Amino acid sequence: MTVLSVRNLETFYGAIMALRGVSIDVEQGEIVTILGANGAGKTTLMKTIAGLMDPEKGNITFMGDQIGGLDPDRVVQKGIALVPEGREVFPYLTIEENLKLGAFTRRDSSAEDMELVYQYFPILKERRRQAAGFLSGGQQQMLAIGRGLMARPKLMMLDEPSLGLSPLLTQEIFDIIARLNAEQGVTMLLVEQNAHIALATAHTGYVLEMGRIVMAGSTEKLRASDDIQEFYLGKTGETQRDQKRWKRRKTWR
Repeated sequence: MTVLSVRNLETFYGAIMALRGVSIDVEQGEIVTILGANGAGKTTLMKTIAGLMDPEKGNITFMGDQIGGLDPDRVVQKGIALVPEGREVFPYLTIEENLKLGAFTRRDSSAEDMELVYQYFPILKERRRQAAGFLSGGQQQMLAIGRGLMARPKLMMLDEPSLGLSPLLTQEIFDIIARLNAEQGVTMLLVEQNAHIALATAHTGYVLEMGRIVMAGSTEKLRASDDIQEFYLGKTGETQRDQKRWKRRKTWR
């Protein structure tokens, strides 16, 4: 089942066209990654889907409904949660208060979802009454993902989850992303500059350059591409350690 369908999307910053006829699909239960350099239009695509920017042309369909141009709160109510670039937690609120804000559109109890968040991120439970501003960068990223989960989304969008994190913390975050998909069935759209780990985690990928999709396919297909090897993975390819991690993730799916 196609959860999200974007067709011929065009979005502008003033007179500058940031997205040039972008089309992507996200199937239920998949992790889809968008690769691209800085300025390629990745964050613009996420913001347009989330309702933070209005498309000039094109269609965005979510669970069969047109959502292009809807206000962000309506998009959240439809079932899309955005984990933004830079995390953007509320630093003066506690971890628990930040998590409760993630469920602000819901009218039912969120206690079960909070326990699920604590199951995947036990450090948040240990420090749940501490102000979020005192967390490390990796812990803030965990909180941002947890806050997104509190909305019980049908689609979670993550914008650069590895930004500013050490390789060790990046690995930990992506391990949890893979587990959430495999164990909880969370469908995800992932924007990431770290092509190695993005392709190791996702099922399907798109390459965005100068606002256009220039390549698409399964992550296996993309990893085998000479262009991807040269421009995103490095000419020597991946290390043996990366290969083992990739094979381990495949067993989670």
